[in-house]
Amino acid sequence: MAGRPPKDNSRDKQYRVRLNESEDRILQYVSEMTGKQKSEIFRNALEDYYNKVRVQEAIQADAEFDDWDTGHISLKRVIDCPYCGAANKCDFEEEYEPSYDERPMGEEITYNFDWESYECCSCGKIIHISGYICEYPAGAYNYEDINVEKVEDDE
Repeated sequence: MAGRPPKDNSRDKQYRVRLNESEDRILQYVSEMTGKQKSEIFRNALEDYYNKVRVQEAIQADAEFDDWDTGHISLKRVIDCPYCGAANKCDFEEEYEPSYDERPMGEEITYNFDWESYECCSCGKIIHISGYICEYPAGAYNYEDINVEKVEDDE
């Protein structure tokens, strides 16, 4: 008796990914909201990043691709109020200070922001939002660090 025939595109490679608590909550949330398996979320993100790197590579290698607009990552985020927990829509495109660093796949762009007096859409209290969002290569999310703090005078 023979076993099942092998698949043309079998998934026989395995990688272990270590996540911290915050990353695990994010992965769980995305899985629940999209109905996708966690492994599928990782594969989709890998495919997206791969495509962005290939586009950037083509732009650098061939002048014919110079007119391609790679776009930029979204600077829209939902920030939870530290007072009441309400979700606040923040578009950091409205006010940021960019910094650029030339790297092998083109520019790394860091969008720095410091909103000292952001008013919560629900409770009206003032919060301080600061940090940065980075893309590298152009059009591909790299990392971010966003800090949300209560404003002492408002307590």
